[in-house]
Amino acid sequence: MIAAAGLMALSLGASASAQVDLRSVRDRNVLLLQQDTDRQNALAAQRELSAAQSRYDTQLTLRALDQAATPPTQPTSRPTLPPSPPRGPSAGDMAADIERMDRLTDQALAAGNARMRAIKPAS
Repeated sequence: MIAAAGLMALSLGASASAQVDLRSVRDRNVLLLQQDTDRQNALAAQRELSAAQSRYDTQLTLRALDQAATPPTQPTSRPTLPPSPPRGPSAGDMAADIERMDRLTDQALAAGNARMRAIKPAS
């Protein structure tokens, strides 16, 4: 009986210490979760601050560009370029080439006709 009572007390003591251990683990987890939440909030605040600084810098840059882009007081015309000389052969050169091709074609046709006449009497 004494042994049973001792076992019971031991089991109750172990159960109580397990509950205390679980409570301390839960409390530690809550503390770690709160620290993580605080860290994430600090990082979010830093990102918001950085974004605000970037927006401000962008606005300053755009404002400076807008002020620098003033329209001219009088219109400026581009200087006219001299006319460029035509490229390629002139019309006279092309006409001479066409006459030469016609002459060569007529000569080739006459030579072919002469051969045909030379063949016909033999057959």
